[in-house]
Amino acid sequence: MIEPNIRVFSQPILTEEPLTVLGTIRNFVSNIFVPFQQDYRYWPWRKIGTVIVVCVGSYVLYKYLPGPYRRYYMSSTRNFSLRYNEALHLEKEKLFNELKNVKIREDGRRIQVVEIGAAHGANMPYYPPHLVEVICVEPIRDFETYLTQTLRQNPHVKCRELLVGGAENISVIRDNQVDAVVSTLTLSCCKDIDQALREVRRILKPGGVFLYMENIRSQNIFFASIQYLCSPIYKLLFGISLIRNIPEHIERAHFNGGTTQHIFIAHGIPFLLRPHVSGIARK
Repeated sequence: MIEPNIRVFSQPILTEEPLTVLGTIRNFVSNIFVPFQQDYRYWPWRKIGTVIVVCVGSYVLYKYLPGPYRRYYMSSTRNFSLRYNEALHLEKEKLFNELKNVKIREDGRRIQVVEIGAAHGANMPYYPPHLVEVICVEPIRDFETYLTQTLRQNPHVKCRELLVGGAENISVIRDNQVDAVVSTLTLSCCKDIDQALREVRRILKPGGVFLYMENIRSQNIFFASIQYLCSPIYKLLFGISLIRNIPEHIERAHFNGGTTQHIFIAHGIPFLLRPHVSGIARK
């Protein structure tokens, strides 16, 4: 009879010790970040550092040299818009082509469009040729010079007037007056987005369309947390929020004709602004 080969291990049997409060908290935090451990290793940390340096430098300029900062803001905004148009050319072209489908009752009349946050007129090249008449709404009067230059370069667009003011109060435009409203990177800048959307819905004619393309809060929790950290400085220096859930605000605005939205990542622009939404809301 063969005796079984019995081995004796010298290691003591390990038993689980009860977790302390500190241990429980540590495990909880670790479990939250586990899904992102593979992701954030490949994040563009050099770009994150560049953004921090630019923000700190801009704040110093804003705080202690307001005059030069104003000139820097106007120039940098224009340069960013040119870069933005280059990066999102196809998306903007597709969005603005929707204006060709707007039905107007009177033959020969141009489509009446209000653009909120027109700034220096970055959207003018995208309007269908000789089809629209635009009323520009812009809270910063200093952009008027840049807007005039842009309109000279795009004679196919007729600008009826420039209204200096915010999108939250455009009471000079009557109810049910315009065929379309356009907004690009404006809903993330205005002080009261819900009031701005109420104004948009008020001035649109029945069947009118609201075209928009905006940066939004990321759906990735880790990315969104970085946006939350950087949003106050972005808001202070550039007037733009990184954390607004614009698709939800659009849904709450109750456009009766329905809403079509497309959420995407916009490459070629600062990474904190890359989460984007474009869409059409119909009254």
